[in-house]
Amino acid sequence: MKITKAILLVIDGMDTVNFTLAYTPIMDGWHGKTAVGVAHTEIFGAGTTLTPIAHGMMGTGANILAHRPGKHTSGKCYDYYGEIVESIGDVAKEAGFITAAVGKNEAANVLGGIDNLDISRLEIDGIDASDDQIIIREILKILADFERGILVINYNGVDSSAHSKNLLKVIQAVEKGDKIVKKITETVDLNQTLLIIASDHGTNPLTGNHNTAPTPLCLITGSIPGRANLGIVHNMEIAITISETLNLRRPKQAIGRNLLKLAFSSPEELSYKKYIEEQLEKLWRASHKRHELKKKD
Repeated sequence: MKITKAILLVIDGMDTVNFTLAYTPIMDGWHGKTAVGVAHTEIFGAGTTLTPIAHGMMGTGANILAHRPGKHTSGKCYDYYGEIVESIGDVAKEAGFITAAVGKNEAANVLGGIDNLDISRLEIDGIDASDDQIIIREILKILADFERGILVINYNGVDSSAHSKNLLKVIQAVEKGDKIVKKITETVDLNQTLLIIASDHGTNPLTGNHNTAPTPLCLITGSIPGRANLGIVHNMEIAITISETLNLRRPKQAIGRNLLKLAFSSPEELSYKKYIEEQLEKLWRASHKRHELKKKD
C-alpha cells in the first residue's frame, strides 16, 4: 500500500541514556516493523529562545535559526541571511496535504511555523505537553479524520522530569512515551503510515541541564519486516525521509538520506558523515555569500 501520512513524535529531552534506562518494547522494536538508529542533532541555543533550531532542522535541513512559537513569533525557520527557509510543512501544503501539530509549541517549527498549521493543539492552545494522556487524547482526535498529511507531536514529559532532577520520573516518562507510540500503532494502518520517533536533545536528570548526548531515532511502518539497524543518522535527515516517503519534493535546503530506504540497506551504507558533508559543500557553493548580498534600501 502507498504511505499517505507521516507522524513525527518528538520526545523532548530523551537521549540514548534515558532511553535505555526505560522499558520501551515498541520503540526498541521488539515487536518487529521497527528500524532503530542513534542520531546526532543540534542543541545550539538550548535553553534559550533559539532552542527550536533542533526542531527546525527536522523539517528543513542544515543552517537554520528559529524562535520558539508563541505570542510574538510564529516559529518560522530562517537561514543565516534572514530569509525564510522552506520546510516539509510548506511542500506538504503545496501538494494539498494536511499539517497538524500537538503538544509543545516547538512542534510547529518542524512544519514551518504556526501559520502553516491546518490543525493546532499546542501549548498556546491550552495543551499540557507533559501530560501523556492529554497528548494521546489529542492525537486520537486528529487521527480520526486524518488520511493524507503530516502530524508532528512534541511530548515534553521526559524533558520536564529531567529538569526537576527526578530520575525515576524520567524513566516513567520515557515509558509513557512508548505507550503513546503503542496507541498510535494500534490506531493507524502501518501500511499507509510512516511513524518516526526522535528527540531534539538529551536532558540529564542528575544535573537538570540539557546535554550533547546522542539521541535515539526510530522508524515504524508496515514495510519493515523486523527490527532493523539504521546505524548512525542525523535528525536533519528526517525532512528528506518524510518528503520522499510521501512522494513530495524535497525542501530546498534538506540534506541527508531517506532513512526508510536505509532500513533495507547493507551495513556498509550506514555512515552518514561523508554523504552529508558532500551535500553541505554543494549547498554552500550554491548559496550567496554574505559579502555578495546587496544592501537593502
